[in-house]
Amino acid sequence: MSTIPAWWAGNGLRAEAAGLSFDGRSLRELAAEHGTPLYVYSLAKVRRRVDELRAAFASRGLPFRLYYAMKANRFRPVLATIRGCGDVGIDACSPREFALARETGFAADEISVTASMLSDRDLDFFAAEGAGLNLDSLSAIRRWGRRVPRGTAIGLRLDCAVDIGYGSHPKLAYGNTKFGFAHDAFDAAVEAAGAAGLVVDRLHVHCGWGIQRGALHKLEWVMEKLAGFARRLPDVRSVNLGGGLGARRRAVDDPVMAEEWAEAAARHLGPLGVTVACEPGTLLVDAAGVLVVEVNTVEEKSGTVWIGVDAGHNVNLYAAHYGLPVEIAHVDRPLAPVAGPVSVAGNINESNDIFARDLPLPAIEEGDLLALLPAGAYGSSMASDHCLRGPVREIAL
Repeated sequence: MSTIPAWWAGNGLRAEAAGLSFDGRSLRELAAEHGTPLYVYSLAKVRRRVDELRAAFASRGLPFRLYYAMKANRFRPVLATIRGCGDVGIDACSPREFALARETGFAADEISVTASMLSDRDLDFFAAEGAGLNLDSLSAIRRWGRRVPRGTAIGLRLDCAVDIGYGSHPKLAYGNTKFGFAHDAFDAAVEAAGAAGLVVDRLHVHCGWGIQRGALHKLEWVMEKLAGFARRLPDVRSVNLGGGLGARRRAVDDPVMAEEWAEAAARHLGPLGVTVACEPGTLLVDAAGVLVVEVNTVEEKSGTVWIGVDAGHNVNLYAAHYGLPVEIAHVDRPLAPVAGPVSVAGNINESNDIFARDLPLPAIEEGDLLALLPAGAYGSSMASDHCLRGPVREIAL
């Protein structure tokens, strides 16, 4: 019998005969203290990710600006850690995210707002707060121009025009969707901004999530197009590449690395002399979190061994909403031999509330603890009280 591959171990997450530990803390003991389901975050790992990304851009001699995409994880200790980095701002996509960033200590000019389908209420809030917006519709440009002084700077969000993401599902790609101006609408957007008394001083694009090395050439194509548009704007000072970088979710994953991203940006955007900005969310926090759940049911049905746990897609929506794979490890016996394939299901009364199917795991008994990972991004931030099963617990190490 084989053992479970621990490709995901390292940087604070250890799989040993004594069980799983995170930053030196036993997940079994943390669950006993705080209960389950329980998100556990490593703040040290968040800081390491920031350092890695910062170093990648600095080594290329690029003027750069990092913004953390708050929608990935808004747990206050995580935000405080980002604030403590000093040179990292916030990417916000709603008035309440902007307000939370301000409460956490970020100044208005440290927050980049990129949102779609903005209401007049949204625009009124942002105008009163002096927020800087990246806009992606002629409607928003016209309505924003009526609310802010002439000469106010804005960014234009462009559709990347290619499908890039983790897999081919439309939910994971941002090209040719509702976001951004199409390339052939660029001139109309610039003209509308001028007519509204606004100055376009930055460009923005977001290509997807968890971009793999096989799609790097598409990412470079987008950067080349951005550089061309930037050369047509006399006031441009920043090009924002959005997010897109992610860590592995499976052993076979081969994501674009920060160094490769920075190298491509230096090659295509460096000659412009502009600040290169990016908005990592997943990259900074995903591998910094695990979700600990308790097994409540072990039962065979029609040849399938079902493992039921005390969390569902109200706690972590990744698998149900995006169809993303999740690694699952036994908290007490992470290195035990595989007993056979099982399917792991949540406790929400919906047919799609399934975390994994036919997953090789050790022998599991009711009352055991399992760890779902990585789980630091888009877990608690997308949680709900569906079936009145919430809220979820969170702690930071």
